[in-house]
Amino acid sequence: MKINKILVLFGLFSSQLTIAQNNEALPQLIKQALEYSPRIKEQQQLLGVGDYRIKVQETGLKPQVSGEVSYSRVDPIAKATLPVNGEPREIQFQPHNNYNAGVGASYVIYDWGRFKAGVQKTLLEIQQQKGGIEALKHMLAYQVAQLYYGIIYLQKAIVVQEDQLKLIQENGKIISDRIKSGDALDYDAVQVQVRYKNAEIRIVDLQGQLEKQYIFLNSLIGSDARKLISINSELQFNNTKTDFQSAYNEAITNNYDLGLLKSKEEVLAQEIKISSMSSLPQLAANAALGIRNGYLPNIATLRPNSLLGVKLTIPIYTGKRGFYNTQIAKINLDAAKQSTEYQKTQISRDIENAFNEIKVANQKKELAAQNIFQAEYTLKLAKIRLTNGVSTPVEIQAAETGLEDAKFSLLQYDYQALLAKLEIGRLSGLKFW
Repeated sequence: MKINKILVLFGLFSSQLTIAQNNEALPQLIKQALEYSPRIKEQQQLLGVGDYRIKVQETGLKPQVSGEVSYSRVDPIAKATLPVNGEPREIQFQPHNNYNAGVGASYVIYDWGRFKAGVQKTLLEIQQQKGGIEALKHMLAYQVAQLYYGIIYLQKAIVVQEDQLKLIQENGKIISDRIKSGDALDYDAVQVQVRYKNAEIRIVDLQGQLEKQYIFLNSLIGSDARKLISINSELQFNNTKTDFQSAYNEAITNNYDLGLLKSKEEVLAQEIKISSMSSLPQLAANAALGIRNGYLPNIATLRPNSLLGVKLTIPIYTGKRGFYNTQIAKINLDAAKQSTEYQKTQISRDIENAFNEIKVANQKKELAAQNIFQAEYTLKLAKIRLTNGVSTPVEIQAAETGLEDAKFSLLQYDYQALLAKLEIGRLSGLKFW
């Protein structure tokens, strides 16, 4: 008795080990896709723009220095005749030719937090962009997983159809022997040939679908995946929550689409703060150094000049522009919050649907497994009856069709349950690779 238990446990362990080894290709395929994806590389390149945006903003806290050289000709100019040393003399207050060259600088001393708020908004936008990249990676990983399991499903479907071909061939041999003994008609042989060709057509169709899956997968990983997916791989994916509430709670925390919407809310909240600060003053220092002409008494002589001062700019009236921008930002934030709530509703609905699909698929699997047993037994009896000449080819054809349908149904229900599990994992933000 102990030996039997040990053998059973060893068999279970071996089967699990085989499944694990067969499905090792999936993490490798996902890794290749993430490393190859031009779309991800594009977004990662664009992420660097955010760092430069902050650097551009930081320049606002540094002195702004500019040089200026100008020339202007003025006609007419102001003149006056004044007595000088008892004699009348014409005095010119401005030269016809005016020259000016200088260097000016300005520096913002204090802006009441507007610069800091702008940088904070940029940092939030960078964080949002990083979240978008992670969401893109997550979506790509699950897309690869769907293709991977789709390929396994089609491979197994082809095996089921090939088994059907073998059954038809065996049936054909029995009918051929009965034709020789005069117990069957050529019509029966033709019917077998038609069924055989139809089965071959179905295999060709499945192989075409399989090739499409490979082409799509190859385009995602940038290489040929045909040698990476074993024919013995299993439709196995168990890394998901087992009940709706835990899966939903996980999704509220880790769902990538929901995370992006929350990041958008943070950016819009910061936008409101910035818009509300538009009426705040700004304190700046100004300085200039240069040369120019036009100074009495020798207005043609170029002389050095300088300027040093402090300027406080206070917005008094801007047509309520700041108020309108603040209202726009508030409306956008309210809309974003509604979008977040709608996304939560969708997540709840999709997770609940996925669990329902798993439940229905498992119930159907139990029935399909029973059908396979009954169909195999029915086919066995039909073959014996046909060999003994007490049944017709129609009976064995019906038995073969029933067995084929039962096997396809079982495979299909396995696949449907797996896709539902994948969907729960995707919605929950599960990273299984």
